[in-house]
Amino acid sequence: MEDVQLVALDMDGTTLLPDLTIAQQTKEKISACIAKGTAVTICTGRTLAELKWELEELGDVPYVITGNGSAAWCLRDGTKLYEDTVSYDDAMHIMEILRPYDMRIEVYYDGKVFVNQHVLDHIVAYGATEFPEFILETRTAVEDIYAFMEKLQQPIDKFNLFFKSSTERQAAWDACVAAGYNVTSSFLQNMEVNSKTANKGNALKHLAQSLHIPAQAVMAVGDQLNDVSMLTYAGVPVAMGNAVSEVKELAVFITKSNAENGVAYALERYVLGGQA
Repeated sequence: MEDVQLVALDMDGTTLLPDLTIAQQTKEKISACIAKGTAVTICTGRTLAELKWELEELGDVPYVITGNGSAAWCLRDGTKLYEDTVSYDDAMHIMEILRPYDMRIEVYYDGKVFVNQHVLDHIVAYGATEFPEFILETRTAVEDIYAFMEKLQQPIDKFNLFFKSSTERQAAWDACVAAGYNVTSSFLQNMEVNSKTANKGNALKHLAQSLHIPAQAVMAVGDQLNDVSMLTYAGVPVAMGNAVSEVKELAVFITKSNAENGVAYALERYVLGGQA
């Protein structure tokens, strides 16, 4: 196996503990990898606005892939290295697919997350049963998300959607897939819609190529369906102990769960050379 030169880490359910903090052991192992000369990137469905505290905690990390692969950033100088957005016409088409449902529609645009004020006023009813404070702190309210989109007339990074029933989610999922969009999920009753070509794997491939690192020297660690593309691309795909079965089936190694600092365990095993 080729030495790992680039590590891609999902955040929620992977690098983050269940309470959304980062274990000291995990921070230390990530810093040790970077000190060794291994490139590290966060690879998440979140936008930059949702990563302020996490990026402060992981101050050494030089790269971040956001929006499930809609953009890749160099944090050292703030430059955008890669972009794959949803065109305005496609975004409006997706909005029409979603119109019949009473749901939480989050529009990721320009590093922010826009959502209806009515939804924020009733955030638990619209899916934020865990960590509602985080949602309220990281979202930007608009009066009407449809009117906001019609006025915006710009490409967006992605849609993050929360349905009140799995039946409605499946109906919308099938319609978006039939229209050719890239659809994935990070937990039950959630659905994320990107451009027809955007995913974590494509963005990770672009970043690796820009760093002249072959796929065989890339390690990716994840737990959910939106991590499948990056684990498929990486030469060293690692699944969390708490990962869904589709992710575990792709992995060359299943590490401990996020509650047990599984990222630190995997980094020690594959990058730092210890006996994990």
